[in-house]
Amino acid sequence: MPTRYIGRDPIFKGKALYEIARQLRDLGVGRIVYRQSQATRWPGQKTYYRLTKVIPDASCKEFRQGCAWGEEVFRGKPRGEVEITTGHKYDWVLVPKSEEEAFCMETEVFEVEESSVPMHIDCPPLLKMVIEKDLKAAGQPVPDSMKLPFLSETYVKDLEWKWKS
Repeated sequence: MPTRYIGRDPIFKGKALYEIARQLRDLGVGRIVYRQSQATRWPGQKTYYRLTKVIPDASCKEFRQGCAWGEEVFRGKPRGEVEITTGHKYDWVLVPKSEEEAFCMETEVFEVEESSVPMHIDCPPLLKMVIEKDLKAAGQPVPDSMKLPFLSETYVKDLEWKWKS
């Protein structure tokens, strides 16, 4: 009787990052790895990591879990050291040592347009009416324009830190 597959074809072709790292000296620190899915999504703009620290979870039998950090180059632009959160996915590829230099050289940089995010937005009309009514009832002066915070300052600072290099 022939084997019959049910469902979609698997999209991940490769190994988990921790499977690759556990077979290398010093758990692959200093080596370059990339995800196959990102390589196919942006073929001319390479996204890869140079591993700086890998801690595989020894309690997991498949070596699929752990923590890893690396210097990320996202679409040709260096972003600094980040935690690799997708190490458990089975689409990681190790770049051979002999090809690392050539792999890192050949890339085009993706330029991101700078856009400003407003810190405050206008108050919605219904909320503005309710606030004005409450202020008048309390006998306080009503301001001409009411603004609401759009994003928290910590979130904006976190975004600036991640995207500035």
